Amino acid sequence: MRTVLSAGGYLLLTAAALVGAGVVMVYSSSSALASLRYSDSSFFLGRQAMRAGLGLAVMLVVSRVPTAFWSRSARVLLAFSAGSLLLVLALGVGPAQRWLRLPIAQFGLQFQPSEMAKLALVLYLADVLARKEEQMGDFQNGLLPRLLVVGTVVILIVFQPNLGTGLAVGMISMIMLYLGGARPEHLGALGLGALPLAGLSMLFSRYQLKRVTDFLNGGNYQVEQSLVALGSGGWFGVGLGNSLQKQQFLPEPHTDFVFALIGEEGGLLGTCAVASLFIAFAVFAVQVAREASTRHGFLLAAGIGAMVSVYAILNICVATGLMPTTGLPLPFISYGGSALIWNLAGVGIVLGVARTTARETRTWPPPGVATPTAGR
Repeated sequence: MRTVLSAGGYLLLTAAALVGAGVVMVYSSSSALASLRYSDSSFFLGRQAMRAGLGLAVMLVVSRVPTAFWSRSARVLLAFSAGSLLLVLALGVGPAQRWLRLPIAQFGLQFQPSEMAKLALVLYLADVLARKEEQMGDFQNGLLPRLLVVGTVVILIVFQPNLGTGLAVGMISMIMLYLGGARPEHLGALGLGALPLAGLSMLFSRYQLKRVTDFLNGGNYQVEQSLVALGSGGWFGVGLGNSLQKQQFLPEPHTDFVFALIGEEGGLLGTCAVASLFIAFAVFAVQVAREASTRHGFLLAAGIGAMVSVYAILNICVATGLMPTTGLPLPFISYGGSALIWNLAGVGIVLGVARTTARETRTWPPPGVATPTAGR
């Protein structure tokens, strides 16, 4: 049991390091924009620091919650998330109608339902897949009912419109369904079947289609400036705070393209350090999952590890020009409240799995004896 406690501790340290790096980089990348827009170079810093403090507090509180609670409340949380996604279609604010304006909005904490929905979906799938393990190899009775739930959430997100988040949530769900016992051939067919739907979404959304065509033609301005920033950094970077691209060349450098500023100011060394932290996060989450005392705990830790990893991979791929712009934040680092707080809540749940494992007897086959998808 000492192994899982160590993994949980290292996971906590890794998340804290990413949050700390995020606060520093938000200030460094946004200072010029904040001075121009608000006459206060620390405008974004103050808000991000407040959100980081709130998120860490939420993480510590959530880490004390028994994992059985997430099984009992998964459906309620998912229903509330789905209701919020419906509400944002009617009352959403922001450039793409993805936020709900709440009384706490004046404190910089507008609510983005899709960020809550991705975690709620992980909690739902962890619960139902743990209970329906024997049925998951059957498409009609096992996989199809789960797909209807996942599809509903993804479609509500895509309708905002937010195709990038919808695809990311779909990928996370596919990983969890595989770990939960779904057959690879079923999931592969579903992946191919989703491609026409993504194409249909682009036809009805000009900005989505433009992002793809710009990527294919190599003409996306943000990505071009991102690559300039990464190239300018060289091996060791130009130094913290010395970025040229943040001087109105790279739009909103503190949000989706903060990884490019890390590369410019920290060089290849800085980007490798951040990438290594995300790899370490995934490794420690998997370690907690493998040692979990219950199958539900395994799926919780693995699902949340996948949730963070998928977002990190997609964001870095966009910043380095490997895929079209998605609008996804870099977990723990990009400026924003909803993503940071819900991701830290997820970390708290994984820490809770580690704590539960340390004091309970294992009730499912340990690694090496049977795989999570055994019995198909």
